[in-house]
Amino acid sequence: MGGPHIPPKLRAMMDDYAHRRVHEPVRFEESTGRWEVLRYADGLRVISDSEIFSSDLSEFIPDTEELRAFRKGNFQAMDEPRHRELRGLVSQGFTPKFVQSLVPRVEKVAAELLDAVTEGGRERVDIVAEVAAPLPVIVIAEVVGLPVSDRHLFRKWADALLVDNGADGLFSEESVAAMSPFIREMNEYLLSHVDTYRRSAKEGLIRDLLDAELDGRKLDDIEIIGFLALLLIAGHLTTSTVLTNALLCLDENPGLIKQLRAEPALLGPAIEEVMRYRSPLVWVDRRTLDDVELGGLRIPKGSMVSASLVSTMRDEAEFAEPDLFDIHRKQARHLAFGKGIHFCLGAPLARQEVRIALTGMLERFEDFRVAEDEEIVFHDPKDFNGTKKLPMDLVRR
Repeated sequence: MGGPHIPPKLRAMMDDYAHRRVHEPVRFEESTGRWEVLRYADGLRVISDSEIFSSDLSEFIPDTEELRAFRKGNFQAMDEPRHRELRGLVSQGFTPKFVQSLVPRVEKVAAELLDAVTEGGRERVDIVAEVAAPLPVIVIAEVVGLPVSDRHLFRKWADALLVDNGADGLFSEESVAAMSPFIREMNEYLLSHVDTYRRSAKEGLIRDLLDAELDGRKLDDIEIIGFLALLLIAGHLTTSTVLTNALLCLDENPGLIKQLRAEPALLGPAIEEVMRYRSPLVWVDRRTLDDVELGGLRIPKGSMVSASLVSTMRDEAEFAEPDLFDIHRKQARHLAFGKGIHFCLGAPLARQEVRIALTGMLERFEDFRVAEDEEIVFHDPKDFNGTKKLPMDLVRR
């Protein structure tokens, strides 16, 4: 107990970034063809200044029919005014009131999953497989209006798309070719369900998206499936990882379990600190729309610029004692959900799911800790910061 649970490859990356934040906060990487940005202030600008830093990275990605369809409804990869138009339409079905209405269902799903993990007297579980992964995917399937029984497909697609993007650090021809069959399968699956909703009176988010209209403009089918794919892949995987990263942080700071149980209001700040301390996303990529200066260097127009979240949120200039997990931080402005026009639309739902799952664990278990005699399996930290497998020992209250 007590960690720290950081894989050697990620530790080496973080040590390198800590040195470079002082001596080389912006650097062009020949091997990847991108500019790496390591300080918080520079990263914040890259992520939030949409007039200089574009989210449209299509010119860096091989052009395939599957990816074109996948990208068409992904407003996170668009610039204004197209971004505003599409997000405005999608937001009509994904409102704060809608997210709040999901709370009872999230609580029920979380309770069922947590009750099941100790059936038959079990004390050792892989919390990823049994709680963290199924919770958000069940919820998002129900939100979208897709069969929960198909959740194995959603996980398969997420795993297939979370791949090494090649030695160049971008989407190589080889990785895109490997992903294409899975993207094609996902697109066809989602398109069939959109068509089913159009021809029926079924209720759900797909129905809301079909009905959404702004200034006479409606979403077409490909735009709808692009947004649904974004929810299925990015939404559930990120939420699952925030939950397991929270459990890693609690294991490293065992006194917090008692504190959170006594003061449930601290769960909110604790989750925000998890997002800062262990952001699931490692990089946020942008394309420069003009020449720009960062870190005293001139970056040319049309360049790939990548802000490192695992570095920017450990920046000593922004966070006091950044390597300390502190749920009482003041104004801890993390970047894990983005900033500006591209702030994550699903952030409220992700926060609710993680809060509800942690509340359930605090209520049910006297103690929960990462197993000391079984290996944690991590994602490759240059792609994603989280666990594929997290064995935990649970002690019932």
